[in-house]
Amino acid sequence: MSRSVHAQNQKRSTSASIAAWFGRLPLESRLVLLVCVIALVLRLLPVGGVSTDYDEGVYWQSLRAMSNGYPLFTSVFSSQPPFFLLSLYPLYSFFGLFFGQTLVAARLGIVVYSVIGLIAIYFAGRSIGGRWVGLLALALLAADPFYLKESYTLQAEVPALAWQLVALALAVAAMRSSGRARRLLAFGSGVALGLGVLTKLFDVFVVLPMLCYLLMPVANAWDIEGKRLRFRGRATLLAGLRAALPDIGLLIAGALLAFLVVLLPFAGHLGIVYDQVIRYHLAAGQHATNGLGYNVRLLASDATEYLLVALAFVGTVVAIRQRNWAVIPLLLWAVACFGFLLRQQPLLDHDRILLVPPLVLLASLIAHGYRRAEAIAPKEQRMRAFRLPETAAGRALLLLTTGVILITLLIGGAVTRRDVRTPLPESTVEMASALRAATIPGDLVASDDQYIAGLADRNTPPQLVDTSLVRIQSGYLTASQLESIITQDDIRVILFASGRFKLVPGFSAWVQANFTKIADFGDGRALYQKVPQGPQPV
Repeated sequence: MSRSVHAQNQKRSTSASIAAWFGRLPLESRLVLLVCVIALVLRLLPVGGVSTDYDEGVYWQSLRAMSNGYPLFTSVFSSQPPFFLLSLYPLYSFFGLFFGQTLVAARLGIVVYSVIGLIAIYFAGRSIGGRWVGLLALALLAADPFYLKESYTLQAEVPALAWQLVALALAVAAMRSSGRARRLLAFGSGVALGLGVLTKLFDVFVVLPMLCYLLMPVANAWDIEGKRLRFRGRATLLAGLRAALPDIGLLIAGALLAFLVVLLPFAGHLGIVYDQVIRYHLAAGQHATNGLGYNVRLLASDATEYLLVALAFVGTVVAIRQRNWAVIPLLLWAVACFGFLLRQQPLLDHDRILLVPPLVLLASLIAHGYRRAEAIAPKEQRMRAFRLPETAAGRALLLLTTGVILITLLIGGAVTRRDVRTPLPESTVEMASALRAATIPGDLVASDDQYIAGLADRNTPPQLVDTSLVRIQSGYLTASQLESIITQDDIRVILFASGRFKLVPGFSAWVQANFTKIADFGDGRALYQKVPQGPQPV
């Protein structure tokens, strides 16, 4: 009884200590911590849920193959740049100590990247427009339903966004620093940029706002007098260039260093890396049949993002009226991302997340006005308590942003609850059970649905971790390749689960001629095993 009382008292003491520590923090820090904790909980709840995206099975099998010692590109087919899986693998291995080689262990790595992205956008917004802009950017991104969904989905998008936001935050911080700190921040932003591009190629678009912010000294060569733009002289322009060019040089040097370090292990196989990461996507674009109209419809298909777009428009108007020219790099960034998505072939649903960070930062500029009120307030009153804007327009903007955050948070919470409660389809359970029963641990299996292979705790050949429609339609996976891999690895079980294998000309006929169907799940889904087809001797 005394031990129980002692344990309860110890828990109360610990809780009281945490509460006291939290109460001593500045209001800004408390708000950041509170938002991050809520965001983390929303992302942790569904990590054990059902997968609804084909890519998750692909990357799960890729990580399992790496755990078995297979190298990227030469063995494990990868359509993403190398740093995505290379950076995720240590997190997968760490969480694997507690959860094994499961999808949960892989998704937890994405959750970590998601929180890094939230912290990075807070610091980026804070450097761009002040602490209220940073807090609003943090809240908007944390509550955004699209970002929330991707934050526990095993894909490259959220890790890539995390690196690009870190790069942007460091570049903006460099703009507001001087001396050695400025140089280190500029170099660090280049390193983060290089790692981001080596995670997913679309990170290259963040170069635009980064360069704009680092070139701010050049902008001092112009003044605005009333409604006129006045050039201050060549000497001022040259002085601005002399101040900005070393930072840009350090940014480039940092990016090159990141490329060198990450690509050095693949120095002897750069042709294979280029083929799978660059040429593969070019071939996929040439074989895509979707046009501009399809891309427009896909970009407009998610009504939950309309609120963010509307808020970004309002934030842009507010910034322009306040002559807050920090809005220009963000606008250029958003326009460049939007133009790319319109032209991208094939455009996939998760590609749309590329627009979320610039829209969030544009929307957060609504809070820029708080910075002025804060600057004239006594130092001891700053961030101690909320002060309502004095004007009706300011109060309306505060009400608008609060409403958008609450609505998106409710929508995101509903998505989370749905993903937590959705059960595995019976057909998926049936196929995974049959695959497990027909094999033993350690057997390689060929499947056009890698997620089901993972559920059965079986691995696919490293060359077949990706059997996507894009790979098949672009000619990067043919019947002869499939037959060669299956024969070479002596694979004795093949699962037709998603319909993708049936799209490979000639492969179904080869399987039927060399394997025996041992289970039929309907709609063309079947399990084949390499067994003699005639009667067996007794």
